[in-house]
Amino acid sequence: MADNPQRFTGFPPSLYDWFDGLDEDNSKEYFHAHKPQWEASVKIPMARMLAALAPEFGVAHVFRPNRDIRFATDKRPYKDNHGAVVGGGDGGVRYVEVNGSGIFVGSGYYHLAADQVARYRVAVADGVSGTALVSLLDTAGRAGLESGEPTLVRVPRPWTVDHPRAELLRHKRMILGRSWAQPAWLHTAGAVQRVRDAWRGAAPLDDWLARFVGPSTTAARR
Repeated sequence: MADNPQRFTGFPPSLYDWFDGLDEDNSKEYFHAHKPQWEASVKIPMARMLAALAPEFGVAHVFRPNRDIRFATDKRPYKDNHGAVVGGGDGGVRYVEVNGSGIFVGSGYYHLAADQVARYRVAVADGVSGTALVSLLDTAGRAGLESGEPTLVRVPRPWTVDHPRAELLRHKRMILGRSWAQPAWLHTAGAVQRVRDAWRGAAPLDDWLARFVGPSTTAARR
């Protein structure tokens, strides 16, 4: 049987050449002069990897390479990564990106609205749901997934620094993720399984967030 030309076989090593070049010359002239390299090294492999993941996780939304510079002080026109998400709205998302350093895979609630933050803190402070969160984060940590640093410097009121889950109360987002620095497997079909395993490993957190936090119930935000 002939190989399927649409099958994901990995990102070519030229992936890094593309991002190195963009780092040196982040301009429209560079992007358009090297667009075939962008498509062959970054865009098409990402699309094929996401297609391989779709039967289990759903169709992904791929971010455009262009940056929104209308109100930014940084006027570079292109992102230094290429990413995609599965899910969205005010609920959790699964995220993957490739960049000049390698690949990052994550899952969880990246942006908590005020009502979500309130429910999250109540659940963390609770002895049962909070302990369950600690347990699943510990399990994920042994598998190489990390939740990141807290957003807040201080523990929010009415809780105090001696609360047993004070550090978790300082989070205003909750994700699990992992970065790999230019791994050899990124250039093989095995990259699909690495992403799949990371998203599966974060599933207990996704379930916890869906149960105790859920989507925002406030009016639509800009």
